[in-house]
Amino acid sequence: MSEIVTLLTEARGSGPKANRAAGRLMTLLENEPERLPELLQAAGPDAPQPRLLLGLTGAPGSGKSTLTDAILGVYRQRLPDRKIGVIAVDPSSPFSGGAVLGDRVRMMRHATDPNIYVRSVASRGHLGGLALGVKGILRVMGLLGIDVVLIETVGVGQSEVEVVRFADEILVILAPGQGDSVQLLKAGLMEIGNFIVINKADTPGAEELHHQLLAAMKLEPDGRQRHVALVSAVERQHVDELVEAVEAAAAGKEAE
Repeated sequence: MSEIVTLLTEARGSGPKANRAAGRLMTLLENEPERLPELLQAAGPDAPQPRLLLGLTGAPGSGKSTLTDAILGVYRQRLPDRKIGVIAVDPSSPFSGGAVLGDRVRMMRHATDPNIYVRSVASRGHLGGLALGVKGILRVMGLLGIDVVLIETVGVGQSEVEVVRFADEILVILAPGQGDSVQLLKAGLMEIGNFIVINKADTPGAEELHHQLLAAMKLEPDGRQRHVALVSAVERQHVDELVEAVEAAAAGKEAE
């Protein structure tokens, strides 16, 4: 019996032993992503998958980790009996090659919650804002019965948009002072997001950026409908409404 099959069998159990097996399975797939087909074959075609994959991306300093934590809190209030997962892609340590755990530190208030699973993943220099093992980790989270997974990318630039391959809904996080908003709309990063989220609503320039983006959206030639939200992750302002809009968009896609 292969190591993947053994760990998969243990992970499908319950209790601390199952959680440890799931963690080891994720680590194995992170280190050896080419073994994902082996996991898929062992799991079978009817293996459960997360209901909703929510991608959060944006430039460094936009508050992605703090917003991820705030959204996580909203989901815990709305779905207290559901399991929620977070894949936080961090920069790699130049010494160990592992994840620099800056993102996970901001979610420590959920550390003792048995229904929350936070996995930090090192980018290991992989371009695109994610990491090679993300797909395997997502499948393992599905096997754990996780309902919603938040995928937070490492701080990215205009062309690093790999998260679109995985997530059902994409949130592009902006903050005041990050440059011309209309020019940002032309960037590859902006084009992937169906939710444009202006964070740090309590700082100067946030309202102006919000109005600029709303005006610019009306000029988009393809008539694409995108949601522009103004929130404050630190103050927990309007995060509930953002989650409602995300869930409504996901439900609309399922109904199509």
